Amino acid sequence: MTRTLGALNIAAFESRNEIATTESQDIKHLANASTQTPVDQFLATLSHQRNYLNWIATRHEDLTDARARLNERAPKAATYRKYRWYSEQLLLLEAINAFETFYKTTMVRLGREIRRYVPPSRIKGSVEARVLWDISGRASVPALIFEHQLFHDLDAIDEATHMLVNAKRYKSSNAQASAEHLALLRALKSTFQIRHTLSHNQGMVTNSDSVKFKVAGFTAAGAAIIDPAKDALGESVRRFLEQEANQFTVWLIDKTAEYLVTPAAANGAPLPVRLKDKIVAAIGSTPRLEALPWV
Repeated sequence: MTRTLGALNIAAFESRNEIATTESQDIKHLANASTQTPVDQFLATLSHQRNYLNWIATRHEDLTDARARLNERAPKAATYRKYRWYSEQLLLLEAINAFETFYKTTMVRLGREIRRYVPPSRIKGSVEARVLWDISGRASVPALIFEHQLFHDLDAIDEATHMLVNAKRYKSSNAQASAEHLALLRALKSTFQIRHTLSHNQGMVTNSDSVKFKVAGFTAAGAAIIDPAKDALGESVRRFLEQEANQFTVWLIDKTAEYLVTPAAANGAPLPVRLKDKIVAAIGSTPRLEALPWV
């Protein structure tokens, strides 16, 4: 039987030779990850977070009620609030990290399925990247190209989609963008800044963080801690990311459909229906994709 955290039989990390791993199907909230599209994986993560936070709250309420019935001292509300807040902070960081993983997984999967329709000349980066794209083999070349990249930068995301389907969604330097699009950019940039502050400063808004939030269009008091529980900040970010993950996926599938019928991609060749089936299995479908002249 495994002993509890802190038990003396836990091997020292510095003496180990292996990083412990477990198959995803044995991790309950990741059990279906291998069969889901990237957007469904991300939405499942958000659902798991909400269920977890609700579980914490209901367990505290149940324990309080049970002890009251037994005339025992109720659990301290301050202790509950402390650990609930700590969970909120960790989960907000995980949600934003999962959103970045959503971008990355989407690029890898789409790249894998449409690789033969993308000319190596459009693959940006090192010479080795362009050479890799043009060779065949058992390795997942799109994975080698995209997995090492960081997707908390809108220009990097635009560069990746431009490589694959010759289209950019965010265009963060576009001064002529609509008010709706500017609001999207503002929220995304600030979300990634929240991630930076939580990840690198334990949530403390440094002076430079405060300036970066201001540049993005938000105010954040310097020398204070980002509070995901206050004014439901964490849930508001999750709802925004949920919406954008869905909209980005639809946009990318539609742009993939538009690209596949261009001369650069089709080169006069018919589009095999098996390609559509692979794209649908990899990232999803839209009416525009379904309407292409598949044969």
